[in-house]
Amino acid sequence: MWILEVNLVGTGLCLVGTVLFLVGTLGPFKGNRAIGLSAITGVTIHNPLSWITFVASLVIGCAIVRSWPVAAKV
Repeated sequence: MWILEVNLVGTGLCLVGTVLFLVGTLGPFKGNRAIGLSAITGVTIHNPLSWITFVASLVIGCAIVRSWPVAAKV
């Protein structure tokens, strides 16, 4: 079960970080301005740093989940 929790926490951290990175990189957003899909994929999927941060967020998610206290089963 903790594997699922690690994936959910890590993926959530990565998604929040990606959205904040996109706002910081492509923003501030103005009216009548379009951002193409190729610009977004160029900053995220085609960027090796994005994949490194995804793996790092999974590791951080693993550390967070493993630090949660678990009730002892008797």
